[in-house]
Amino acid sequence: MNRYIAYCGLDCETCEARLATIRHDEVLREKVAALWSKLNGAEITPDMIRCTGCRIPGEKTPYCDSICPIRRCASEKGLETCGSCSEADSCERLAAIVRNTPAALHNLKGYAFLTLRECPDLMDTAAEWFHEKWHVPKEAYLDCMRAYLNGETEYGWFLCLKGTQIAGGLGVIENDFHERKDLTPNVCAVYTEPAHRNLGIAGRLLNMAVEDLRARGISPVYLVTDHTGFYERYSWEFLCLVHSDGEETPSRMYIHR
Repeated sequence: MNRYIAYCGLDCETCEARLATIRHDEVLREKVAALWSKLNGAEITPDMIRCTGCRIPGEKTPYCDSICPIRRCASEKGLETCGSCSEADSCERLAAIVRNTPAALHNLKGYAFLTLRECPDLMDTAAEWFHEKWHVPKEAYLDCMRAYLNGETEYGWFLCLKGTQIAGGLGVIENDFHERKDLTPNVCAVYTEPAHRNLGIAGRLLNMAVEDLRARGISPVYLVTDHTGFYERYSWEFLCLVHSDGEETPSRMYIHR
């Protein structure tokens, strides 16, 4: 387990309290203290914003050091994280963390979310995996992936890994084999392995793709699906019906603005 993952699954590596500590950034320390004071309805001074990380030796904020019930419980049980606790699924305190930050659950269960540019050695494996799920020629996936890795396009490929195995993935292409060539780019090949469903993996991958494209000035984004009710959970909106190539029955086109 990544040592920066807290007992509850939150990522200490991105915590501004830790960043202020390791950077000796007094301005950030004051900003965090003001924000946390407002959120908690209690006075938190800049001097309290000193933390190296939940499971890393060194300074801790007063809350992390002696108040946090999750950290105290896991520490007393000698657990690496709450992910190895037999009571994790019924723990109300952990459930509250996961409700506010779904990524915490993925961290505890050992999932990693990456773009193909972060793991280019997986290109062939990923292309084969997508081919097996959607029966589109493997070479078609490889062509798109090579263009992405070579910087010829910003339409990327996004993967969720459980250990070394692909648990879920999706891609972004110009057109997902439908008549509306003007509605582009398209998210495609969204799939999560059955053993890893109902954990929000597809939703996190969708959000990754949307944010990655938006950061590159690409918005809105579209996708074609026969599902109803699923994509709406992640702020996608039904736009219109479109005919996929060779299909008489139209499919639903969604947009993420």
